[in-house]
Amino acid sequence: MLKINEVLNVEGTLFRILTILPHSIIWININLKNAFPSEVIKTEILKGLENLNIKRESDPYESHAFIKPIKGSKQELKRDQNYALVYPLISHELFYVPVQRGKIISEIMNQHDVTKQTLYRLARRYWQRGQSPNALLPDYRNSGAKGKKRTAKDKKLGRPRIYSSEQGINVNEDIEKLFYRTIKLFFLKDNKHSLLFVYRKFQTTYKNLYPDIAESDIPTIWQFKYYYEKEFKKIESIKARISTSNYSKDYRPLQSTSNAQALGPGARYEIDATIADIYLVSNSNPESIVGRPTIYFVIDVFSRLVAGFYIGFESPSYLAAIQALNIAMTDKVKYCAEYGISIQPEDWPAVGLPDALLADRGELLGYQIEALEKTFAVRLENAPARRGDAKGIVEQAFNTYQAYFKKEGKGKGVVDGSTVKKAGGRDYRQDAVIPPLNKCSIK
Repeated sequence: MLKINEVLNVEGTLFRILTILPHSIIWININLKNAFPSEVIKTEILKGLENLNIKRESDPYESHAFIKPIKGSKQELKRDQNYALVYPLISHELFYVPVQRGKIISEIMNQHDVTKQTLYRLARRYWQRGQSPNALLPDYRNSGAKGKKRTAKDKKLGRPRIYSSEQGINVNEDIEKLFYRTIKLFFLKDNKHSLLFVYRKFQTTYKNLYPDIAESDIPTIWQFKYYYEKEFKKIESIKARISTSNYSKDYRPLQSTSNAQALGPGARYEIDATIADIYLVSNSNPESIVGRPTIYFVIDVFSRLVAGFYIGFESPSYLAAIQALNIAMTDKVKYCAEYGISIQPEDWPAVGLPDALLADRGELLGYQIEALEKTFAVRLENAPARRGDAKGIVEQAFNTYQAYFKKEGKGKGVVDGSTVKKAGGRDYRQDAVIPPLNKCSIK
């Protein structure tokens, strides 16, 4: 569950995991100037992740891994020198032990003309910034006036034009205000409009304000794009252009996996229902279509094992869900024996209740489920509305199992594509048949 170089947020303080020992981890405060590696018990970290007191965070120094300094440049030379200088310390298996760390520092000082402060500064930078050689690149980006707006004088800022002899104009405060207004009005409110479309709107507005302006003196699309990328963060633009539910479902950054809080089998179950993509007919009257069944699955998150299921024709409801849970609690050897199927306990090792049960908001809400929660100490969790991705394990199980009978029953009532019958299209209900008994075995 824990990874080397992973960044954890502990009550607002960021720590990086440097190494993982059998019963503990070594981490370091990322932002503390005088930080040293320290040891903490692994179980305490896992408990904090489970209780949400500790959260996984994106690495603020992730971009360092993608920096490629120019071959033979001063930047590359300085990085390699720094790495070679502190390598005896950072490569030692006991670097986190203060006494051992002091001995190594003293040995490096005796071999090289370098101060203790420099060595500790480089070591901290290496540990805090991702434990890669690029972490020791000099901070040249902090030099100069980065982040400060350049003031134009007589010469136009930016690269000169290639395909035109005209110089163009600098973007002043008035033009920036018009950029901002146009982007806010046409781009950050409608996901259908492209940035090129918005720029054309800007052009129209600009020409209306300055009817005598020369074509060459109209701000270019590259100046427009530069302003947009500088002033508007990508993530903020996405949030403004789509709905909150779509952002949470399709665009939000993934912070973890479904197994993050599933410490073993039975720790967490997911339950959900779907309408099977197949039409069934009556066994006694093949001309009578009984409809599409509702399938309930109870899936163990850790092992992906189907712990329980239910198939019926009622709509998804509490009654149907509780029958699926009943099968999940049932001894599978006895359950299969009721249908003349002989199995061994190891063939289907799923019996009992989980620690936590994740379900939709409708089926397991209200007083009816209180007995399960209070009597058997099962923690009930509800997925947000319209967030099928919150139960990704059981959703994918539906796809897997339906893919099997879709292949076997193609042309025999299986729904393929849209369920809406178009003029002249095939009615799937008319394709439903009774399969031979030898093909009805449980897989």
